[in-house]
Amino acid sequence: MKKIVPHILFFLLTITTYSQGVFFNLGKNFSSFSYTNHSAYTNQLTINGVGDAYELGYTHPLKYKNYKDLSYTGSITINDYNAIAESAVNKIEWKTTYLGVQSTVDYQFYDSFYFFLSAKAGLNLSTILRGKQEVDNSAYNLAHNTEFSGLIVQPVVGVYAKYYLSKSGYLSAGLNLSKSVKLGNNSDNVSINNCQILFGGYFDLIKR
Repeated sequence: MKKIVPHILFFLLTITTYSQGVFFNLGKNFSSFSYTNHSAYTNQLTINGVGDAYELGYTHPLKYKNYKDLSYTGSITINDYNAIAESAVNKIEWKTTYLGVQSTVDYQFYDSFYFFLSAKAGLNLSTILRGKQEVDNSAYNLAHNTEFSGLIVQPVVGVYAKYYLSKSGYLSAGLNLSKSVKLGNNSDNVSINNCQILFGGYFDLIKR
């Protein structure tokens, strides 16, 4: 964690120098975990649950030919991916928190004076901050587990809306879909499928 913090601070200082807008989001993650079951004596469980989501970021217009409605978005994310499942044989619960950096390209496809709609696609790179697994009342620390630690890559697609409040302020709401890909050792093929609902605010740094 100590090694990550200086990089995040440098990232934030750099992006705010050139950004056109900043935003924050709060919401929920609706997650399901998938994995490979190596034991013939246990059931394959469907594991899903709900966790919190936080995002702080910036946007910058992309001047590419005639595509004036394209923009780049960079953000810092904190996501809780929690899940629980129970069968006649097994009970398992996962509680994890990941710190990440997310980059997307956004396309605004609907524009009115008060209401705007955009689509986005990009990547989230994250690493686990804390995690706990409980299997049949036995607890395990997931922060140093090779199936969960290290770098997690999540392709992200989504849509979001902004509603005009003032010359520089908007309310926003969004829906993102993602699936994690674990880099490095992942013998159990643990992955997280996530549906994220976010609400927040957007503020222009340069008045129109």
